[in-house]
Formats: sequence, structure tokens, C-alpha cells
Amino acid sequence: MSAQASTAAPLRLLVIGAGPTTVFAHLPELARLRDQGRVVLAIVCDIDQARVAAARKQFGFLQGSGDATAALAREDIDAVYIFGSAQLHYEYGLAALQSGKHLFVEKPVAPSYAEAMQLVTLAAARGLIAAGGLNRRFFKSLALALDAAGKTRWRYAEVVFHKPEFGTQPAFGARTWLSANGIHALDAMLYMMGGLPRELTSMSATANAAQPNVFSAVMRWPDGAQGTFLCNNSAGLRREEYVFHGLGETYTIADAGVTIAKNNQSSSVELPLIGDGFQAEHEAFIDAVYCGASPRHSLAAIAPSLFLAELIEDGFSGAVQLPQEPSADGAHDSTRKSILVVPSPELQPVLTRLLSQFQFVSLDDIRSSAGPRADVEAAILGRGSGSLPADILDKLPNLRVAGIMALSLARHEPEALLMRGITLLNATEAYAQSVGEFAFGLAILARRRAFVSHDVMREGGWGIERRMPGLRGAIRRLALVLRPAAKAIGLEAPLLRVWRSATPVLQPGAGPAIGARDLQGATVGLIGWGANARDFAERLINARARVLVYSEHAKPAQISAFGATPASLGEVLAADIVSLHRGLTNATRHALGATELAKLRPGAVLINIARGALIEPEALLARLRKGDIFACLDTYDEEPLVASDPLRKARNVFLTSHIAGGSPDMHAAAAEEVVRKVADFLAGRRAQAISGERLRTMT
Repeated sequence: MSAQASTAAPLRLLVIGAGPTTVFAHLPELARLRDQGRVVLAIVCDIDQARVAAARKQFGFLQGSGDATAALAREDIDAVYIFGSAQLHYEYGLAALQSGKHLFVEKPVAPSYAEAMQLVTLAAARGLIAAGGLNRRFFKSLALALDAAGKTRWRYAEVVFHKPEFGTQPAFGARTWLSANGIHALDAMLYMMGGLPRELTSMSATANAAQPNVFSAVMRWPDGAQGTFLCNNSAGLRREEYVFHGLGETYTIADAGVTIAKNNQSSSVELPLIGDGFQAEHEAFIDAVYCGASPRHSLAAIAPSLFLAELIEDGFSGAVQLPQEPSADGAHDSTRKSILVVPSPELQPVLTRLLSQFQFVSLDDIRSSAGPRADVEAAILGRGSGSLPADILDKLPNLRVAGIMALSLARHEPEALLMRGITLLNATEAYAQSVGEFAFGLAILARRRAFVSHDVMREGGWGIERRMPGLRGAIRRLALVLRPAAKAIGLEAPLLRVWRSATPVLQPGAGPAIGARDLQGATVGLIGWGANARDFAERLINARARVLVYSEHAKPAQISAFGATPASLGEVLAADIVSLHRGLTNATRHALGATELAKLRPGAVLINIARGALIEPEALLARLRKGDIFACLDTYDEEPLVASDPLRKARNVFLTSHIAGGSPDMHAAAAEEVVRKVADFLAGRRAQAISGERLRTMT
């Protein structure tokens, strides 16, 4: 700590972003600096108010808010820490620097090198410190190796950073996992080797990913030193290792510390793996603000690492040359439009990636505003949120669109929103894909009688014919044993007639045996033609099943154009598989009663993943007791299904607890869909909205 730093007034800090990593790694260090009297934890901002409250309680922030833009404008803030996505770092970083605040951003420091350099240029023009967090691990080990090399530098470097991220999308709004995470190892390599290489030969590849996630690079520096960099984000284990070779000596840095080898003799120095890096970076940033000297991890120093990462991501080979730096002309306009967000966990990363040009405000921010919030143009309501209260809507005169992370809009008072001229967007396709996949699985397994076979196997049997329990089973097994003898004396035929007449008594609900059949070639009848039905129909058609559709709202031409056949309700009910996909309204409640269910052919499969109340419960039980159909039910007239409900004991029904939709994958896809639709709407692009007419047919 410098003498100037020890006597200066503590810096008042604004922290934007209170996610798990921030709470685990960064805020404890800032709290330690607060306890030393070097900083004041003035404000913590996050769109998630629960995070704000928890951070205030745990670390003693003086204030909390969901409106980062308003906090950035406060004159009593000296420095701003931003922990979010690359887009958030860039947008709020520009606003912070324009407001005269020193800046610290987490990695990736910006979406691109060009945008990182805009931050660098603006900071230089305003005489401000702008730093980034990169060297998280091996900080002391790297410093030891750098001191050992001295001015001669290392002649050869081997850097490996692997991580088990197979099947996961890059985090933090980054283009690939290299710029999302591996960049800190790349930056450490450049730090140790004295800067950017002069020549680069690189390759990037994918492993079942949308973006490259495996990278290799060979480099040569101006002084002739060489190095290799390997980064595999589809590995089975995290591995981070640095090896530096000089003349007759090698320093290897790994989890255990530093291994020093000279003339075939080695020794080890144990150094902490994680923690010292966070501490060192925060202390260096605060020291730099006090004394005005640029820190080692200034954005100007680490931005070239982002440039090199971009080259490697593109598989570039050739001479490495930085583009010209941008000028400081044209101040960035920090007045941005706002979006009201009622958050859920899946929304945060998508918001900062797709709508980074907007600021996000919470319900509490709107309520605490003295007057109307004309800056709010959109609202995004996360999973589990309720309707927007009238007092909130009255403060949003320019609200044009509401994106709702749900399929059903019933709980959000959609009519009131439409009356105010607000466009409604929901997560149609995400739910449809999840539900369609579930229905398709049910259709195959039910058609094959797999659910029955599962029960038979559990009972110790084999095949798809259940073993009758108790006295009934004993009588049946005795009859099978005596059948050859009865046939030999000519009594088989009359005894079979007696057996068939006694079956309803011996095995009520058994019905005739239903054989296993393929889905290919089957006729599937769909009642309703919403997004769920269309997704299911597409899967069925690809499986070469014939699809009939009964809809009171879709035009026959729309159904035919999809490859399905418009049909009457009677034709649909006569299909091999009948699946419900309509919304629940007063007109459709209990629409399938005894008359309609009687039209199901023996051996048919009935699927209900829409709404349980579409079927009259007693009529369904009566039809199931005949034993000649099989039902797959995911929804019920009343939920949860009571423990004593007769459906739980029916042998020819497969029950699930309303799980056709609702997986974590589906919620993530729903967040992506809704935010993308809102972004398209605000950009003037076409977005599929919910009309008043469509609303009347929805649940």
C-alpha cells in the first residue's frame, strides 16, 4: 500500500452484479478492503432483488438497487465494479467511465477486442483507471517464474487449459469457451512472454457444439521465443498447467505449486492455488486509483489477449498485428431505453446477451420512482411471475410489449394488457418442443405396450400379458395346465366359452389382449392444432405415421400444408392413437364424455398432456374399466391427483405428474425464446404475438 493510499479518504464503491461467483470470490475481498478503511461498500445493484438483499446483509453494503444506470449517475461514487456478461461489462463500463468513475470489470472484459479498446480509449481520455480480472489462479507461482527469468525472458512456453464443458454453451455472453474462460490462461502466457507473438498458427474445432470449443496454437515472439497453447473445453477433467523453459532450466506451474528443474535436478515450492489472485487484483486496482499509475491488469494491458483469442477462435495463421486503436471522438450515449424485468434464474444470461443495449429495472424501481417511467418500453416476466399491477402499468406510458416466459397467460391478466395496446409474446415454441417430445415418447411406448411390459417384468413375468394375482391367477394357471387334457377329450371348446364369460368376474378391466404394434403406419388423431400439436405432428410424420387433425379454429388448408389431414371429431376418435392438444375453456371443459370415449376403438391409445378437465372423469374411468384401451395421462381434472383416485389402481393407464413440460432445458429455451422475441419486436422485426382471438381459445 502506498503512503498516499494510506492517508487518502476511502473510495466509495458501486458493485453491479451479485451472482454466486461475485459473492464467493470478489465481495469477501472488497469487504476485507472495507475493514482496512480503504473502501466504502456504498451500493450493490442486481436485477434480482433477493441477491441485493442477501449481499447487503452478508457484506454490509449501505444501499441496494435494481437500477444500475441511476446508481452510475450518482456523484458520490468513486469506482465501479461490474460482474456480469461481456455485454454488461461493455455497456455499463462505458457509462461508468463517462460518469467519471474508475472501472473494474470481470472477464470477458468486453464482447470483442474493438469494444474493449473503446473502454481503454475513453478511460485514457478521462484520466481514469480501467482494469479487468483475468489472472485468477497461480498468481504467486507465475510471479516467481517471471522473477526467475528476469530480463532474458523464457525461450519456450507450454500452456494447457482444459475444462469439462462438453455440451454446455459458452457463459458470460462470450463467443466461445476460449474467450469465456480459457482467456485467463492465454493472458498469463502473454504476460510471461512479454506480450503478443509476432507469428501465429492456430486451429479451432467443434465437438458437437455450435461454436468451436477445441483450440490449438503455435506462436513465435519477436525475440525468437516460441510457445504452444492448447485449450480443450470438451475434456473430461479440468487441467491448467504452465511450463516455461530457459537455457538449462524449466519451471512447471500446476496445482501443487512450482517445480523447478535445473540440470536434471528438481525442487518444489508449494504455493496457494486460488485466492491470492483475487486479492492481488483488487488491491492493485485500489492502489492504482489512489496513485494514478496504470496497474498490471489494466484493460490496455489485457485487451491484446482478447484480440489473440479472437484470432485463435477463427483458426488464424499468419502475422499478428493489432488494429489501429479507436479515437476518443464521439462520446457514447449513456441514455438508454429500459426494460422492466421480473426475474427468474434462466433470464439473466439471456438478457445481457440479447438486450445489452437496454438497462433493466425492477418492480421496486418503478414503485420508488416519483413519476412516470417513460424510458420503459418493454416488460419481461420470468417463470412463476404474476400479473403486472395496475399501479405499475399506470407508471409505464410507453410500455409497448410484454414478453411472458410461459405458455399459458391466464395468470397474467392478458386482457388488461391488450386493452392498453401492449403486444403479448410468450414461449410457444420452447414449450411445444418439450411437450411434443414427451408426447412422441408416450406414443411409441404405449403403442409397443412397453408400460405393460414394465409392470409384467416388475411382477416377475415376461412379455406384455400380466400375471393375474391371488385366486383369480391360480384358477387361470390351473386352466392352462388342464387345457391339453380338455382338448384331448373334446371339452376345450365348451370350457373356453365358460372361461370367456367368466373373465369380467375373474379379471375386471382386463378386456381383450392388446398386442404390441409399431408407430410407423399407425393413424394418430390430434384434437387441437396449437404449437404443441404441430410439433408432435411433425415428429409423427417423420416417423411415417398418418396424422388426422380435428380443430375448430385452424383452417383446413393450414393443416394440409403441414402434411396432416383435416378430419371430423369422429374420424379422429377412431384413430389408433388419440392425443389431446386443445386449451381449456368453458366450451371445451369435459368435452370428451361417455359418448365420445365410446368411439375409441379397441386397442386404441389415449394421450392427454393438455388439460385433465378436457375429459369427463367418470366417463374416463368407465371407459378404462372395459380394459380394451390404454391411456397415458399427464394432466388431471384436479391436481395433484388424490392418493385414493381410482386412476392410480387402473392397470391399463400410465400416469405422470404433469411433467410433459417444465424441464430445466425447457425453461432455458423458454427464456431464450421470449427474450429473442422481445428483442425482435423492439428492433422492428416480426415477432409472433398473441392476438385477442387466440387468447380466447387458450387455457
